[in-house]
Amino acid sequence: MNKNLLALAISSMFASHAMAGGILLHEVATFDSVSSAGVSNPTNNKDASAAITSPAGLSYIEESSFTLGIQYLDAYSKHVGQLPNTELQLSTYGENKSFVPSLAYATRLDEQWVIAASLHGDGGLGMDYQNGRAGLGIINLESQEALNLHLAAAYQVNDKLHLGGALVVQHLMTSVDLNLGDINANGDVSSTAASFIFSGMYQLNPQTLLSANYKHRVDHQDTHLDLDVSNDQSIPLDVGVVWPSRLDLGISHSLSNQFTVKAMTGVEKWSDFNSAELDANNVFSVGTALAYQANDWVYQAGVRYDSPMFDTEDMVPELTISQNWSAGIGAEKTRRNGHRFGVAYEYRHLGNHDVNYSMSEQTNRYSYFDGRVTENRIHVLSFSYAY
Repeated sequence: MNKNLLALAISSMFASHAMAGGILLHEVATFDSVSSAGVSNPTNNKDASAAITSPAGLSYIEESSFTLGIQYLDAYSKHVGQLPNTELQLSTYGENKSFVPSLAYATRLDEQWVIAASLHGDGGLGMDYQNGRAGLGIINLESQEALNLHLAAAYQVNDKLHLGGALVVQHLMTSVDLNLGDINANGDVSSTAASFIFSGMYQLNPQTLLSANYKHRVDHQDTHLDLDVSNDQSIPLDVGVVWPSRLDLGISHSLSNQFTVKAMTGVEKWSDFNSAELDANNVFSVGTALAYQANDWVYQAGVRYDSPMFDTEDMVPELTISQNWSAGIGAEKTRRNGHRFGVAYEYRHLGNHDVNYSMSEQTNRYSYFDGRVTENRIHVLSFSYAY
């Protein structure tokens, strides 16, 4: 099999790769985030993890705060179908098991200013494929994973208004491994880009907190990878990615000393990056969570809905994300010294749906899979420590 045929197959399969990192993790590796399915993120003012989710919340820290968390992700997706206009049955599955960290520290400078730094995994879940993306082999593994450094600050304007922001430095790591016939190819590349977050919180009354957070897009569009081919040649591959801008609004209201209800809504601006190969929708989110405090224990559960990133006819095999639901639950214990230990679990269902995939070669378009995504989910298990 010659290099030109391999290059054509690869370029066609990766024509939509500009968004292959599109699973944004709305879970941070903290009890509050995972147990609420991300609903608590916009109003987070408990500890240093606010540097990741809601920088204005840092101004609620009295002196200093430290958080450390790890979340275990178990992702799985399965395709079952056939090659169009034939009787050839196709099936494959992709899976990924990985650990994602979260680390943050904050300290108060004076009565008005708090500064913080954080490090966490932001998304881009990769997959190991059993038989390629859609049952035709070729791609064994593709992975795009982002690690974010946030340098944040918060300013308390008055008793009610809190403002914050963060410089975001994102390091993106991309790996690809594939084969076609007797030819193998693999490669990896890294890219670093900067962005920012603006954040505000308003204490409407002692029971009610309002929040707004804007995170600007992170642009890695000019990222290119050279695939090392087993016949001692190299194939250039465009693996550019854009993390979209996101706006979140949140509210937290204490019903009593024991019960607190939270709600959020938000939008990810995926449609800003549509092209001839991709037709993505903005993703709208809505969710609610309930926390119950019993002495030194806090129990929390939450649910969240995200609208489809793609209409069914526009889906691509590496991003079969329809409307999806997340549900989280967890518990956290506070020790006498104020240090907290938490455990939380979340299930994220990314949707089951009928799909038809095609690729273009010059003016022609070929359909190569007609079937169904029969399984599509992520398990998240988080352990965290904070003070």
